[in-house]
Amino acid sequence: MRWLNVVKELRDRKANRIPGKNYNMNGAYFLTICVKDRDELLGEIHNDRMILSPVGEIVQDELRTIEAIYASVLVDSFVVMPNHVHILLCLLNSESNPSASRVVQQWKGAISKKAGFSLWQKNFHDHVVNTAEEFRKIQQYILNNPTNWKEDVLRPLAV
Repeated sequence: MRWLNVVKELRDRKANRIPGKNYNMNGAYFLTICVKDRDELLGEIHNDRMILSPVGEIVQDELRTIEAIYASVLVDSFVVMPNHVHILLCLLNSESNPSASRVVQQWKGAISKKAGFSLWQKNFHDHVVNTAEEFRKIQQYILNNPTNWKEDVLRPLAV
């Protein structure tokens, strides 16, 4: 019977992408990628600072390689949290941009290969950034994320 619940959940899942939106167009994308079951595999917050686990180190290292792999992609800001990652990704050249989905897919795959196991939940959350003010607010949100961990909606409830 459990499989019926899984099928229903997949069928009822809200689409992540904006219908008709071309996700390889120039622009900024705020991405949130979660660890499967929101397990805190990437590290811990101590005194409002993120202390990366060995897997968290792999995640951070792979974030830093994105720009070397894709010449038309800029990782403006990012933060690795205990069970998720926020990335402010900018696509700079519509002629040669990969899609945001392609960047995330390859990045997740590289991490899973180096870690020796698949650690990500399917898909990711995205938000198309529309204004300079919104861009600055997201940069600040990313910077302050470790400080705000106690109130984070992605934090599992304390037992």
